[in-house]
Amino acid sequence: MVTYKNVLFCTDFSANAQAALPYAIDLAKKYGSVLHVVHAYQEPEHLAELETSPGVKSDWIRVAHLLGTEKEKKLKEICENITKEMGSCLPKMLRGKPHTEILRYARESGIDLIVMGSHGLSGLEQVLFGSTADRVMRESSCDVMIIKKKG
Repeated sequence: MVTYKNVLFCTDFSANAQAALPYAIDLAKKYGSVLHVVHAYQEPEHLAELETSPGVKSDWIRVAHLLGTEKEKKLKEICENITKEMGSCLPKMLRGKPHTEILRYARESGIDLIVMGSHGLSGLEQVLFGSTADRVMRESSCDVMIIKKKG
């Protein structure tokens, strides 16, 4: 019998991610699972290497921090809405390369199922860049459900 004790929903706040959310909620309800909701935010790696004046560098760092703060607010809003529907939700902001951090969180948190939206890359973009969903699906040790946005 299949059981999922810990379901992980990954969001980048896109329409594709939003399309996957009802699946994560329904599965968590069906299996009585804990629903974890994460957003992996990658700060620009090159900020520390910029050769600019200290004022300009600190402005860039401040902008990156503000973007992260805004994403944390969005993550909390999503969890508040989920909590109204199913009682609880565990939000977590991850910093680093998205697929690496998602996989690390899944391992450390005993995740049984990862639910995420497809990025929607096509053609040459997909060949050159792949996607976070592809990487997670290939490297995960647990089940992964990728939801395509309809329409």
